[in-house]
Amino acid sequence: MGSDEVMPLAPGDRAAADAAAALLSRELGDGLYRPDWLLEDAASSAAGVWVAGSPPVGSAVARLLTPADSSYYWTFGPPALELFRDDVGSFEALAVDSAHRRHGLGSRLTAATLDWMRERGCDWAVTVSWRSGREGESAGMFRRLGMTEGPTVEKFYLEESLRDGWACPACGGPCTCSATLFTLALTR
Repeated sequence: MGSDEVMPLAPGDRAAADAAAALLSRELGDGLYRPDWLLEDAASSAAGVWVAGSPPVGSAVARLLTPADSSYYWTFGPPALELFRDDVGSFEALAVDSAHRRHGLGSRLTAATLDWMRERGCDWAVTVSWRSGREGESAGMFRRLGMTEGPTVEKFYLEESLRDGWACPACGGPCTCSATLFTLALTR
């Protein structure tokens, strides 16, 4: 596989899962992703993991949400919660190694996840853009892909990072970064 080819993570590919988890954790938060979790998601009909390159230089994670998952989005207000009247897919994570950015790899990983959501009948895609101030923030890419920008919430990840014990690579400890909600109608 070339460094720009996007493929689903094979459920038994431990080496790719190790590398993808290391990339996701390095870019998004130490301890945020574990190889076993990615392998479980790769084997699940309700989640998916994509990798680019061998070893992976890019990775993305998506999952189908249920109405109970709406509580994660409550701080973004009623419009975010109203999405859960329909079928919703979450574009959960995206990381591209810094040496491979600005070549469309993040867009291709995102497109693969959105196609996966459409194939599963999702009406909406929802994602949260981490506003860390670091190079490579996803907000610009989401805008280019036609996603609708919603509200920004200050310290969105603080409670989660404290509860789950992951360290933000931008903050160096519990995450005090902001996050912006992005949505995309998939069937309209």
